[in-house]
Amino acid sequence: MRSGFLYTRLAAQSIRLNARSYLPYLLSCMVTVALHYDIQFLNMNRGMDMLPGSSSIHGLLSIVVLAVDLFSFFLFFYTNSFLMKRRHHELGLYRILGMERRHLRKLLRREAVFTGLVAIGGGLVLGICFSQLFIVLFRSVMQTDVPLVFEVPRIAVFYTVFVYGFILLLSLVSNLAHVSLLRPIELLHGSDVGDREPKTRWLVTVLGLVFLAAGYFISIFTNPLQSLGLLLVAVLLVIVATYCLFSSASIAVLKRLRANKTYYYQPKHFFAVASMLHRMRRNAAGLATICVLSTMVLVTASTTLCMYAGAISGAMQEGGPEARSLMSGYFFVGLFLSILFLMAVTLIIYYKQVSEGYEDARGFTIMRQVGMSDDEAAMAIRGQISLVFLPPLVLATCHLLAALPMTGRIVMVFGITDSWFVMTCAAFTLVAYGALYLLVYLLTSRAYYRIVDGTRSLG
Repeated sequence: MRSGFLYTRLAAQSIRLNARSYLPYLLSCMVTVALHYDIQFLNMNRGMDMLPGSSSIHGLLSIVVLAVDLFSFFLFFYTNSFLMKRRHHELGLYRILGMERRHLRKLLRREAVFTGLVAIGGGLVLGICFSQLFIVLFRSVMQTDVPLVFEVPRIAVFYTVFVYGFILLLSLVSNLAHVSLLRPIELLHGSDVGDREPKTRWLVTVLGLVFLAAGYFISIFTNPLQSLGLLLVAVLLVIVATYCLFSSASIAVLKRLRANKTYYYQPKHFFAVASMLHRMRRNAAGLATICVLSTMVLVTASTTLCMYAGAISGAMQEGGPEARSLMSGYFFVGLFLSILFLMAVTLIIYYKQVSEGYEDARGFTIMRQVGMSDDEAAMAIRGQISLVFLPPLVLATCHLLAALPMTGRIVMVFGITDSWFVMTCAAFTLVAYGALYLLVYLLTSRAYYRIVDGTRSLG
């Protein structure tokens, strides 16, 4: 009994002490669970069957539920891996003080129970509270008085608990295996181990460029509506190319910057280029993920905006009630997925800033001891953050431009044939997303600066 209380108290204390990392994780889990439940709430609502083309709407929402499941699996594992890395020192200290692996496993299990109760329980409560808001939003988008009623479908609750309980269980199994395999000294210093300078892999760079060109070619010169399989191939090619280019071409670019003595030997560039180069192998996956998610936001939001603006202008009023209902369903799904992808981008950027802040804190302390001023440190920090977060947005913009022909063919089905109109919607989306991206960059960079420089702020 006392032992159980001790582990419970240690688990609560650990989460409280790591609140800066755990709070965004728990909030994002709750919001994702709530959105997952609300999509099912709409799909299972009895009033949906009275909509024109209800079978198509049901199918569309079912695909969205599956997409959210896959998205949640990736997001939960990404954030969980970050949390475990930050916990290495704490868990290693417990081992040094006499805890065995079985004790750490008990501690992690209690933390998982607490996380599950907050994430799933809180998410369901939040989703049920948001149900009425989803009804209003769905009616507004469908432009009709959809006879939806407030209810709590048991199947939706059960499926949500099952899916997210399973994802959190897999995360727990991964954490238990991770702790069991590492020795105490590896846990104690796991987050402090440095990286060797990566080699430039020209073959991977060339393959990335070839895959990117092939994906762009399919998008520009084929009709995705006639071959959905080919469209999927194009998407996969672009995703693989993005990861290849960030893991190889980025290293080559950084080495070129280092070779430029005039650029490299400046306080604001030296530390940024040197530190990024040595951990680019780990950075690459995070930056590529930000780029891919940004592309999803841009393509989905620009297509959704184009459909909505076309509906307002009257370009899509032709066709029967079923066609208009399906168009409204696509618009609602596009709006929902855009918000979901944007939330993921924000969370990943935040965790990336916090993670790199902890890694760079010691380096900036050493640089100050050898003469770097506070102003030079601030310039170096801004330079490093800019080097990290500008490339994903630039490459995502290139992906958006390459996807414009595909977007034009999709909205053409709904009566929008003006290519300039499609490009205008894409440009507006890019400007709006760029502003949001900059806002997230500024907010999260403050968290980075607070970590590496104590109580000072970027001002």
